[in-house]
Parts: sequence; structure tokens; C-alpha cells
Amino acid sequence: MIKVKKLIVPSIYLVAVTLIIASIVLVITSINKYLTIPKDYNYSIQTQFENILPVVDVGHTIIKPYLSEKVTIGKYFYDFEADEERQQNSLILYENTYMQNSGVDYISEETFDIVSVLDGEVISIETDSTLGKIVKIKHEKNIITVYQGIDNIEIEQGDKINQGTIIGTSGTSKINTNYNTSLHFEVYYNGELIDPESFYTLNFEDL
Repeated sequence: MIKVKKLIVPSIYLVAVTLIIASIVLVITSINKYLTIPKDYNYSIQTQFENILPVVDVGHTIIKPYLSEKVTIGKYFYDFEADEERQQNSLILYENTYMQNSGVDYISEETFDIVSVLDGEVISIETDSTLGKIVKIKHEKNIITVYQGIDNIEIEQGDKINQGTIIGTSGTSKINTNYNTSLHFEVYYNGELIDPESFYTLNFEDL
């Protein structure tokens, strides 16, 4: 019995040591395998952000009435509180008479597309012998926008249009004869004229 007991004890130790060594080798092998697998960290990070970040609703962001980056301002809106230089740049000379500009005149060397600044309904399309073709669009929040002196009108009275819908192209009028092509743009809010350049910066939801 003593000899058998002496043989069993070393055997148990041997088996235990073997298991421990095998476990260590298995752990090391698993770690090396994990480290050598290529990982697409960009995809993982992007996926996480897509799950966390909310979708931004830009439907009520007010845009400008043109898309071309070549468009500049020919005449500013006449602001009674502006400095003298700005007010002089906001005067229109027509038939030897100076008039205060009721909107902003956007100009370019090339014809440019004119778009609706917000969703709305076309309430009128008219032709004036002096001002050219005029489109009026009614929007929510008691806002009316006026696009004056335009050509190639692509909408009709009564149409419900989306923000960014092409209304027509820039044109000419007897008042803006100094420009190759232009758009006279006006904004009415609660029946009062406001500066279009200030209008774009407003939070539509707060109006």
C-alpha cells in the first residue's frame, strides 16, 4: 500500500503541472490570435456615433434664394439705422429719382437659378412693365417672400412647393439695368418688410 501511495502522489502532481502548462499555452495562443486579427476601427467608431448622434432636422433652416457661389449683393436693403455708407449703397436711382431699396438685389455675371427659401404656396405670378416678372410665395409663420425681375418661371400660381424648389432664373428689369442678371428679393414678416440678409439668420421655430 505504501508503494502504491508513493506512485499516486507524484502522478497527481505531474497531471496537475501538465494541466497548468496546457492552460498557460492555451491562454497565450488565444491572446496572440486576438492581437493578430485585423480590426476596422473606423467602422466601429462610425457605427457607435451613428447610434448615439441624433438626426438633425434641417427642414426649417432658412436658405438663400440662390445656389450659385458666384452671386453677390448689388444693392442692400435700406436700413434706417445703418451707417451712411450702407444707406447710400441701398439707394436705387430710377428716372432721376432715388428710392430706398425694399429688398436685396442679388447679382452675377452669369444667369443663376432662383429657389424658394422655405416650403410654401405660390400665391401670385405677375408681370410688371417696370419690375419684370414677380413671384410671391406664402410660407408658415405669416411670411411672404417676393422674387422680382426673374425669367423662365417653372412654377404656377397655386402650386405647393418645397424649400429649394427652382422658381426660375435671374433676369433683368428696368430698375436693375446696371447688372448683367439679377434678382430683387423681398421678405414680409407679419406684413412688415424686413432685411433678407437678417432673415436667413433667424430661427424659424422661434418666429
